[in-house]
Amino acid sequence: MAETQSTPAPSPDTGRWSDVFKGRLGIYALVLNMGTILFGTSNFVVIAIMPTIASDIGGLRYYAWTFALFSVGSMVGAAGTGPMRQAFGHRLTYVGGGILFVAGLVGAGLAPNMELVVFWRLVQGVGGGAINSQAYALIAQMFPENLRGRALGLISTAWGVATLMGPAFGGFFAEFGNWRGAFWTLAGFGVVFTLLAWCYVPASESKGGLADFPVTRLALLGGSVLGLSLTSQIDDNLIRLLLVIGSVAGAAIAFRRDARAEHSLFPRKVLVLNSELGAAFWIIMLGSMTMVGSNLFVTLYLQVLHGVTPLVASLIYAIYSITWSTVAVLVASWTGRLESSAIAGGLVIMMSGLMGIAFIVATGPVVAIACLLGLVGVGMGFINNPVIQRAIAAAPPAERAGTGSSVAAIRTLGYSFGAALGGLVAAVAGLTNDAAPEILAPAMEWVYLVGTAFPMIGLLVAIPLLVHGHRRMTGDG
Repeated sequence: MAETQSTPAPSPDTGRWSDVFKGRLGIYALVLNMGTILFGTSNFVVIAIMPTIASDIGGLRYYAWTFALFSVGSMVGAAGTGPMRQAFGHRLTYVGGGILFVAGLVGAGLAPNMELVVFWRLVQGVGGGAINSQAYALIAQMFPENLRGRALGLISTAWGVATLMGPAFGGFFAEFGNWRGAFWTLAGFGVVFTLLAWCYVPASESKGGLADFPVTRLALLGGSVLGLSLTSQIDDNLIRLLLVIGSVAGAAIAFRRDARAEHSLFPRKVLVLNSELGAAFWIIMLGSMTMVGSNLFVTLYLQVLHGVTPLVASLIYAIYSITWSTVAVLVASWTGRLESSAIAGGLVIMMSGLMGIAFIVATGPVVAIACLLGLVGVGMGFINNPVIQRAIAAAPPAERAGTGSSVAAIRTLGYSFGAALGGLVAAVAGLTNDAAPEILAPAMEWVYLVGTAFPMIGLLVAIPLLVHGHRRMTGDG
């Protein structure tokens, strides 16, 4: 097993890809990327097999719940990683996440109805969120600043591997109607990862207790997402409005309490718009909402509206993530004005792609839908690493590991709200348990039209981000 010891940083005048793979840094890079591949693959597999699950055991009304509740669990797991890591150290936190993740996969594979699939997806999310969050925490804490961009680029590469494996893997099982086998096979890979984490992740110093675990704050955040998710199950618009108001209030209270807590889950200025750190986190969350909103129903409407097979639908869906991961690697080392241009330009590209899909989602052609999904992915690739680097760079040195963990927590919170809002928009547009083309087509048009609002808001938020970033880098103010 690996022993805890400090990692010598490479010379400040080096920033080569080879430095990321040297010595103990290389071991960390291997394990955290394996965890990312596992977590990412599970997301893409489920997108691929969800239409088959709904066809087999019913529960189309809960379609969005399988993603929203997974994201709730991921948010809880990611946000709770900081206290867990302080109490038990890196190794036990990573291994515990792996065990929960495997349990959720096995449970979902055995589930007789959609309600239990949703529950076990929640369990998967808690474990997966802990795994994913640890990757960013290790990058922020173990990698020197001149290598963080490249380490983040590796994470994007890992997501790219997941985009290739996940849809093809899930599509293969869906093609034969064996969606349960997809969960069970992933559980086997999860066992291997958990063993590797136990052997190679450093134990680190731990306090041995969870007296400060933020139960109330996590419950408020989880409850706010659940409230939004419930809106897709209710037909009364007044009750829907009350649930939306309650969800926003719950999230606001949670962040307010966290800002005043002695041991906060997030950086103090995590959602303060008029700060570089806060603006960066807002863009991370809005980008995540855009991502899940654009992908939530892809494999469903491609099969129902355009008659493609489950495997082909899964591969078309993967185009988004492939372009995202590829572009993220290409811009990994961008700094200064290039970094700023990537953030602003990426948001414009995402907005354009979503608008285009809204106009052709019902009629096609499928090739055009695939190209526009790829365009949205290009936009996400441009903003992903630059905005994360801005967030980490803007944080005080002592808070950078926590800021890294918070990236995953805010991202999964964005996934949660994006999935819940996507389910709400689809339900308001008429989608329930009936996925007939005349019902599904207008619902998808509305999902994409509403989705353009997220990158549009992101452009407004980018103004204080770029202004404060310029001042920090030039030493002005």
